[in-house]
Amino acid sequence: MKTLPATISRAAKPCLSPVAVWQMLLTRLLEKHYGLTLNDTPFCDETVIQEHIDAGITLANAVNFLVEKYELVRIDRTGFISQEKAPYLTVTDILHARRACGLMNSCSYRKVSNIVLSRSRQ
Repeated sequence: MKTLPATISRAAKPCLSPVAVWQMLLTRLLEKHYGLTLNDTPFCDETVIQEHIDAGITLANAVNFLVEKYELVRIDRTGFISQEKAPYLTVTDILHARRACGLMNSCSYRKVSNIVLSRSRQ
């Protein structure tokens, strides 16, 4: 029996553009944490996303600006909380979204991190 090298048996996954990464993560984050769709926000337009990336605005800052501007309330917190938590996204929220979207291993971890942190000018 002949075995093939692991590199041949795996299909190469094409790397996503920065705009596509933002769209995937925004879709997940907005729906899970605020009950919104991408179409409910200015981010339904790819040019708006690209402008944010070009301006060096991070994904978290972009979403947290919407949270502040529209006084969004997180829907993913349950139970009684004696001291109300801030409605803003955290680094942990973004990491969970990356894992849920399959962006922890695709392309490279560093490339997706750079996109999320707006270090990419592609």
